[in-house]
Amino acid sequence: MKYILFISAAFFSIAASAQDCSKELLLQKPGVWKANPQGSTLGVPIAELLTAKKNIAAIHSMIKSKYSPMGLEAGFSGSYYRPQTSTMPVYGCGYNIIPMGFFCKGNVIKTVGETSTFFYINANLFGAEIYDTARGDRLLAEGYNVMNDMPVEKDGYWYFKEIDVSLAFGIKGKQSMWLITYDGKLPYAYVTKKEFLEKRRKSLLMQMNMSAAGDKDVLKNNEMQKGFKETEYKNDPAKLEKYMRMDYLQNKERYEKFLADNEKNFKHAFDKIDEQLKMPAAELNQQAIVKQDTKDHLSYLFTDDDDPFGQILIKPNPGYFNKKIPKSSPQFFAIFLEGCHTEPIAAKFMKDIMKAVDFASLKNMLGK
Repeated sequence: MKYILFISAAFFSIAASAQDCSKELLLQKPGVWKANPQGSTLGVPIAELLTAKKNIAAIHSMIKSKYSPMGLEAGFSGSYYRPQTSTMPVYGCGYNIIPMGFFCKGNVIKTVGETSTFFYINANLFGAEIYDTARGDRLLAEGYNVMNDMPVEKDGYWYFKEIDVSLAFGIKGKQSMWLITYDGKLPYAYVTKKEFLEKRRKSLLMQMNMSAAGDKDVLKNNEMQKGFKETEYKNDPAKLEKYMRMDYLQNKERYEKFLADNEKNFKHAFDKIDEQLKMPAAELNQQAIVKQDTKDHLSYLFTDDDDPFGQILIKPNPGYFNKKIPKSSPQFFAIFLEGCHTEPIAAKFMKDIMKAVDFASLKNMLGK
């Protein structure tokens, strides 16, 4: 679940300075708020849209009361989303700020036309993966959707560890995320080792059958061809015997061996899963964090959240959501901040904007 934003716009002048322009001056230069175009509302019913817009306005008021742009233009907007999957029980909305920093062109202060810094507060949105089961390659691999890091609960909120990221233009940056949820709950659920092993076994069987499909088709066609030849050579036993010996039996033996070899290739992985399923119930009920076994591409190893290669398996948690309230009512908030922590204006924005986030106020909005 990664978010990359690249904004392009024409450079334009904000002000001319009577004194020499410098980075120090830019950091002390009061910024401006700018209302950016709102996101599409396609597919969002009017009643749900009105609730969402009310919440976006409340979030903007919260931020604006505690944050004053410095050295940049703070472009803000709201976005509105209908359910992204058939299993998503809520509508989503998001508030975002795109901070476009000032820069010096001679002694004139201008605004950049591109940024890799981005801030948002989303209601009911944290990637479609939390609302749906795994699909495609993911279904045949871990069998469940995955997260790279697991949040830690602290003071009633969920914190993801800050991570290093590569931004646009090869710039290095930092990414931080938070979740504000109903007390002690998450809008998704973790997967147990037993659940993983049972689904992985089904996935292995599916992969083995897919791998054998071509050989099975050849054997099926071989049997059909045999029937045709038996009819064709019913009055010529010598030709039928030659066909059976030189074609049919050789093909049958060859492709049955392919099938046997295919099953043999998967046997070790099946045996490993069957043995793991014999673990004590207490261990099987533990959370599953997995990584692919580098020594066996068909197998996975259990690991922990400290492993950089570990994948945290998740599944939908429909029981989290209150179905008796409007679908656009916030039932959790996801806060996301990404930017270049070494660029002074961006770094100041990243520090100041989080001071303006009132976690308690956002939590008070849940379910309303």
